[in-house]
Amino acid sequence: MTKLPSTTTLLLSFFLLVQLPLVVQPIGGGHVWRQADTAAVARNLALESFDPFHPRVDVRQHFSGITGMEFPVYQSLVGLLYLAAPTTQDWPGHLVSLLMAFGCLGYTLLLARRLLDLSAKWVVCAMICLQEFFLLSTRIMPETTALCLVLMGTWHFLRYRDSGNLTDLLLAWLGYTLGLLARPYVGAWGLVILMEFLFALRTNPKRSGIFLALGVIILIPFALWYFVWSSHLTESYGLTGFFYTGGKAEEILADLTSLQTWIKLTDALLYDYAHWLLVPFVLIGLRKLPASSNWSRDHTVLLVGVPLLTLVVVLLLTGAHFKPHTYYLVGLVPVLAIFAGMGLSIFERRYPKAGQRMVFLLPVLTVALLWYIYPAPTENLRPFEDVISEVERKVLPEDLVIAENLGSLGYSLHPIRRRGWVVSRGQIQDLAFISET
Repeated sequence: MTKLPSTTTLLLSFFLLVQLPLVVQPIGGGHVWRQADTAAVARNLALESFDPFHPRVDVRQHFSGITGMEFPVYQSLVGLLYLAAPTTQDWPGHLVSLLMAFGCLGYTLLLARRLLDLSAKWVVCAMICLQEFFLLSTRIMPETTALCLVLMGTWHFLRYRDSGNLTDLLLAWLGYTLGLLARPYVGAWGLVILMEFLFALRTNPKRSGIFLALGVIILIPFALWYFVWSSHLTESYGLTGFFYTGGKAEEILADLTSLQTWIKLTDALLYDYAHWLLVPFVLIGLRKLPASSNWSRDHTVLLVGVPLLTLVVVLLLTGAHFKPHTYYLVGLVPVLAIFAGMGLSIFERRYPKAGQRMVFLLPVLTVALLWYIYPAPTENLRPFEDVISEVERKVLPEDLVIAENLGSLGYSLHPIRRRGWVVSRGQIQDLAFISET
């Protein structure tokens, strides 16, 4: 008798099926300017110089395009694909994000099983229904890569703590180091190292020294890149850095004391992440989790400390600018998936038939509510349809061009795959500016 696929396999297959159309499409959906600049860095690594220490966007102030930004971990992976794939296509960037999204799913499942022995189907169901995770899974942005890497670091650190296996220690260092470099906002997952160091200080000083050394060698590359090298690139080459911190301290303080900021945060959590569909199940999971019979320090650190620290770090660094940049909160995804998964599991135990339907109904509803992302790339490209073929015929790939800013900054250069300047219409009509450029 042929064995039927498990519910978890069916859910993962469904997720892959609904994401594949987005993989083969051009850049679309939200944050197209950031996606375009991220794609440009990856493409220019392959076309100009595979030097991640001098990342280049398409906007060519001072002719170089070199800019201060997050360390291009994700962009380098995409750039490796561009060494073989056509640089006129966006699918390499989409593909890397999707593969890393599956990595996030895998490590979240491992953590959920370790902490709560939670059914895999409910964790997967919850995670693929989190709106922000669903959208980021094929966007040309470093979020799923950074999250996958820090989850890898967390998982292998816990294994090293329990077994002392040096391979796990090496993988923990690699995951945390690259994840933090790729996107600092996921760094709250490193809280587990700090807590183990503090607990080991009294009981095992030698081991606490190992944890301290691990934390230091993770933070050194981060500090050198963000506080030394990235600032040097920005100052030396004149382009604005891409790692946004929200403004001056007094502006952030004003945001934090504003009721509007907290309303935005509530909206981001309930809509952008839980997508409203999962809100009841997250609340059920939150209510029941502390009553777990095997509650331990790991539960407190990973399920309480990490999400709270993520919120604190994002708010202190960005003020209210996490909205509309809700991807700053991507570190919350695994914990929200675990909370919602627990809630769904409890719901199924109480209402078995309804629970069996819910496991497939929720993902289908999620896709139905996000239908608008599928035609988005076509809408973004429409203003460029008349010029793309003309640029291909008349403008050499190495030529610099001047493009009008249509409201999404570097995206104006992305469809034509050329480097140059993005300016207002007034500047284009300014003969002195054109002559100087």
